[in-house]
Amino acid sequence: MGKYEAAFSRLGEEALAKLEGPGGFLAVTEAHLVFVDDAGVKRLELAKIRRVGRGEGGTLLVQGEEDSLVLPLKAFPLEELKAFLEGLKPHVARARRITSAPAPKAPLTQETPPPPLPPELPKAPVWEEEPSPKRDSVELAPEPESPPPAPMPKAQGGRNPLALPLKVLSLLTLAYTVAFVALNPGVDPWVLAGVLLGGLGLALTEWSSSTSSR
Repeated sequence: MGKYEAAFSRLGEEALAKLEGPGGFLAVTEAHLVFVDDAGVKRLELAKIRRVGRGEGGTLLVQGEEDSLVLPLKAFPLEELKAFLEGLKPHVARARRITSAPAPKAPLTQETPPPPLPPELPKAPVWEEEPSPKRDSVELAPEPESPPPAPMPKAQGGRNPLALPLKVLSLLTLAYTVAFVALNPGVDPWVLAGVLLGGLGLALTEWSSSTSSR
């Protein structure tokens, strides 16, 4: 593999036909005629090639619709270059068929139904009844508010009407008991103790009854 073919291989394209000479490399790909020399890589679209003829200064001119490709005769063996260019015709015809063929139709897909239209606004009526006149409202006088119920007085405990007599009776009982014990020192001590305890208990009972409420 020469240096020009190596430069073409770095393009990553497949050559359907190729020719390498001492001054360059020619290759036919699916869509282009590629020429590689010391000046770099040049391309010409196959479908746009119209003629191949002799150019100026010992060159061949491959003419396209817009661009042209100049091939120096000294870059290739003359007979091999002539045979290569003769074999270029079917590749050009194939490329033209491909470019002129109608594009394949896209597969039918289920169409998405259009979104529903927004509901129409109700139209104004042809005629409309006049609203009935409003009656004058009559404000009623506010009813007098009933006074809040008076709070119930809390029941208070009544005093015992016999409190004072019972207190007096309690004091008399106590005085009588003390006087009896003081005036009868010679009586049996057990009798005196019984009178003293009984009198004190009675006096306390009467006093307690006078202070209790009904």
